[in-house]
Amino acid sequence: MTAGPAPTESTPDLDPEVCRRARLARDTRFDGLFFLAVRTTGIYCRPVCPARPPAEQNVAYFREASQAAAAGYRPCLRCRPETAPGSPAWQGSSVTVQRALGLIRAGALNEGSLADLCARLGVGERYLRKLFQRELGVSPVAVAQNQRLLFARQLLQETALPIIDIAHAAGFGSVRRCNSAFQGSFGSPPGALRRPRQANSTRAAIRLRLQYRPPYDWDGVLDFFNRHAVAGVESVDDQTYRRTILWQQQPGEIRVRHLPARQALELELRLPDLAAMMPVVQRVRRIFDLDANPAVIAASLQQEPALASLLQRFPGLRSPVCWSVEEATVRAIVGQQVSIVAARTVCSRLAAATAPGAGTACAFPAPAAIAVLEDSQLPMPARRRDTLRAVCRLLAEGAAPGVTELLALPGIGPWTAAMVAMRGHGEPDAFPPRDLGLMRAWEALPQATLPLHEASRRWQPWRAYAANLLWRSLGT
Repeated sequence: MTAGPAPTESTPDLDPEVCRRARLARDTRFDGLFFLAVRTTGIYCRPVCPARPPAEQNVAYFREASQAAAAGYRPCLRCRPETAPGSPAWQGSSVTVQRALGLIRAGALNEGSLADLCARLGVGERYLRKLFQRELGVSPVAVAQNQRLLFARQLLQETALPIIDIAHAAGFGSVRRCNSAFQGSFGSPPGALRRPRQANSTRAAIRLRLQYRPPYDWDGVLDFFNRHAVAGVESVDDQTYRRTILWQQQPGEIRVRHLPARQALELELRLPDLAAMMPVVQRVRRIFDLDANPAVIAASLQQEPALASLLQRFPGLRSPVCWSVEEATVRAIVGQQVSIVAARTVCSRLAAATAPGAGTACAFPAPAAIAVLEDSQLPMPARRRDTLRAVCRLLAEGAAPGVTELLALPGIGPWTAAMVAMRGHGEPDAFPPRDLGLMRAWEALPQATLPLHEASRRWQPWRAYAANLLWRSLGT
């Protein structure tokens, strides 16, 4: 066996302990932020590599793939670090694949053709198929077909919807295509996979179970939504979260409750078009943070004595997010230097001002609708009002400013940008500096000896979860 490179120190600006926690979590949100090299094999990988994790004493960490290569390591053939987010290849071809996957998950190939998808991406069909084959080993159509099959199978087993409705909801377009796909993949028609006991779902109200990794701090998540609930848009009662949504300009409703015995949340959907079901389900999984790994997060944060006691009190920590990045941005600007109660009151007034009729349930107002409201309908200081209008105009034009772009805008500071990163983009390491609630919660802990801003450096890469844990302690 060829010996690996001589022992190499990690890049100085990387904390090896933070990197160790991130690689063991295999969380895709850290992909491209650093690379790990294995001294015993001479190979360097992405933190999401599916290979068996190496022993820590054999690992070195690098900020850039080029640094690992310069140290004598070879790229892994399984995770292909040259295509990691942020790499030159990713900035070119892989970003196109990621955008395509996002659009496919949102039903782009259910509603349109491959040519339509390529037009939205600005690439040719042959080129997109080549990219998918190179990076995923399958075609765009095969990805969409597999997604349809899995979703249709879930609907068959958990609802009583007619097969014609299931075919429509899963994006097959016809029962014949649905039957053909099931016959080819499962060797039987859809009806053979149906569970006879299902009788609770109808076309008007569809119920699905969304699984999670236990434990799950349902009380904490529900308390978050309850404290931030916008009147007329969302509510919490009887241990159930309800919300009016707007999907492609059509109103719908979601209801979510906990099924602890099944380690799942039950989602009840009322949608005018079943074709919206697949992307809405994925959105709900995201806002309730159902794909987090609580064991890995807790194992990292409990090394802080002050947080360890809180983790024991509140197992199954999650970091919930808003329905959309646009909503999170509006909420963050409205919430500048005011209490949660005051912020939700303002958001409720915005929702009422843009509602279709007095006293009716409505969705959270779109940025375009907020941008044209009169001053009297925007109850906030003039500077904050100007900031809100300017950002809403950008969002209405289709812009998606990241943290760096937000900080460059007048009236946007580090706290606001961090809240958008946490509640909009779902970044696991976002941490709002000088948040009064966090400082109050931290100072109330007997084991807290360092100032919050110093202690929080030790919580990377899970500072968003630490923030949620501290806020959670204030509600008890």
